[in-house]
Amino acid sequence: MSILLYFGIHILYYTRIKAGMKCGHFPNTAKPKNMCYNEQKGTAHIRRQQLTGGGIVKLINLHSTLVTCNDRLVEISGEHLYYTKEKSMENRQYLFLLDYNWAEQKRRVLAGYQMTKPDYVMHYFPCKEAFLIVIENRGSEAWILKIDRYTGKELCLAQAKFAGNFMDCCALDADHVVFYSQASQRDASLFREYRRQTGYRQAVYLYDLQKDSCWSVQDSRICSGACLLPFVGGGEQKLLITKAFGSEEEKRKAFRNRRWVGEHIEDCVWTCTLQDFTEAVEQERPEIQMSCILRAGTEGMVRFAGEDCDNLYFRALYFPAEDQHILSVSKHTGVKKDVAPLNLLPGENEVQFVADSGRFWKLTAGNAGTIHVQGIVNSTIDASYDGELGSLIACLEDRYLILRDVMSDEKDSFVFSSICDTKTGKVQELEGNCAVKGNIMVLF
Repeated sequence: MSILLYFGIHILYYTRIKAGMKCGHFPNTAKPKNMCYNEQKGTAHIRRQQLTGGGIVKLINLHSTLVTCNDRLVEISGEHLYYTKEKSMENRQYLFLLDYNWAEQKRRVLAGYQMTKPDYVMHYFPCKEAFLIVIENRGSEAWILKIDRYTGKELCLAQAKFAGNFMDCCALDADHVVFYSQASQRDASLFREYRRQTGYRQAVYLYDLQKDSCWSVQDSRICSGACLLPFVGGGEQKLLITKAFGSEEEKRKAFRNRRWVGEHIEDCVWTCTLQDFTEAVEQERPEIQMSCILRAGTEGMVRFAGEDCDNLYFRALYFPAEDQHILSVSKHTGVKKDVAPLNLLPGENEVQFVADSGRFWKLTAGNAGTIHVQGIVNSTIDASYDGELGSLIACLEDRYLILRDVMSDEKDSFVFSSICDTKTGKVQELEGNCAVKGNIMVLF
């Protein structure tokens, strides 16, 4: 049986199962509905460096700029870097969202806010025309701040209230945020009854900023722990929904014990349009219309492995033959392809595979502590590096290896990043962590 046939032909239908910042004036909240309580300038030191070897990869050093826990790199977007910077002025703490154009070496403050509640945590979500900032303190409410990415204008400030305590959140687009909550002392009895009826420990909500309303999500796949990933395909806003059965080792154990565990053990991957998702939730339907694109029962495993502009990538493993492959699914047409095998070749005892932004590399041990890197998907690199430099995290221009090494003692941990030019053999070692997108590397 081909691995694409095994993972590509199943479509599964589930039966229905019921189930701080000071930002001006904070809006009032309304009556509860279901399980939702909403009614329906400081100076930064920034350097731009050209990599050794004369390559076109850009290195931007923010290591001395992002120094506190609230200083964060938010997004790398072409010639623009967006980051937050905390600053103390007149015995008050402020948080600024900044836009740095590294090509022109110009920086501007998009927005700044006084921090009156330091125990609140910020979650940043870059969207096409705006930034969403979710502000929470693990309680039963969260603030959602929407800022225009070009002007810094505050477009919306909303408060979402829900049963239980905040667990996590994700933005589906600039107007929709999904919240996850767990039982709190206040809502303990409500969650006991919810778990008795559904079997779920967490509750899931959809908040619509335009409608200033919050709804309980009732679809069993979402409530039981499926992960959501927004993407654009065929000109439409879509969602990738993945639900995996435990870790790889837990799935292997289920395969070994398949005679007793039954047929309910499976990994599933669905897609749907954002419109279908929001309409189903807002109409309180128990099931969202989705298309199952990949499925693996007890004999296999499927895991999301990354994306690029045109494809979603998955690691698929068929246990009986220990046959492992990278599969791609077109974001635009849904066409599936068997892209590359991830199996050991004769004479290989141990192999590691690394993925980043739709590119995949095979790592094998070489002589004298070296690591051999070979591109297998969307990469043609064939080179080696000194294993003491750390772990491979990315490869730029099929030439520059980006490596990370963590050194720790009893008190602290120190992160070092290295750039290895595989054509010249030169290595540039830098203190700090890094993020990579396209041909841009940001040190922080």
